[in-house]
Amino acid sequence: MTNNQVDLESRTEILSGYPSLANFIASDPGRATVIYKRYGELAARNLLYLQSELAELQAKQRALDTADLTADKPTKHCARSFIRLQKAVQANDVRQKERWELAKQIRETLKEYREALLLESTLVALPRPSKQVLKAFKTVFDNEGDGKEEPFPTLGGHSAGIYDDIDDLVALRIQDDQDRLTTFAQEHLAFLFPVSSAIMKGW
Repeated sequence: MTNNQVDLESRTEILSGYPSLANFIASDPGRATVIYKRYGELAARNLLYLQSELAELQAKQRALDTADLTADKPTKHCARSFIRLQKAVQANDVRQKERWELAKQIRETLKEYREALLLESTLVALPRPSKQVLKAFKTVFDNEGDGKEEPFPTLGGHSAGIYDDIDDLVALRIQDDQDRLTTFAQEHLAFLFPVSSAIMKGW
């Protein structure tokens, strides 16, 4: 039995779909196929919602501060002393309980917002896959080239077109810096630049 026959048999044992796609991505020694959708529009919408949520929370806090300007002395003391604020909360002071619950909501939302900002800043710094790599990846994802049946996406439903928009994809392996001539040659003279052994074997 030849090595090609062994390889073919080992592949057929992997269920088509998430199992086969995960195996393909993970088995590429060059890590060129570590490509995922960035969901830039969803990320932007999420940040916009968080941003507006914080704007509303900030307005509520400012309104409480304005109201406290004409409040009694115990209330004003709570604005200067964390211990007094906590004692008032424990004593079920409605006004201070509202302020403290608002402070905790701001803390939680602000943390989520800033973490989302930092994660997004990391993603936008990562490159798109090259056209050459994506073309090879799509050949596998769309099950093209065997001539036995019509091409079909490995994943179904709304995931079928998940790799269609190169501008919303991210390559997790950062390539070494390349000059423009090298980039041009890779995109237009692909046969001179094998992507990786896994892709070139037609996995």
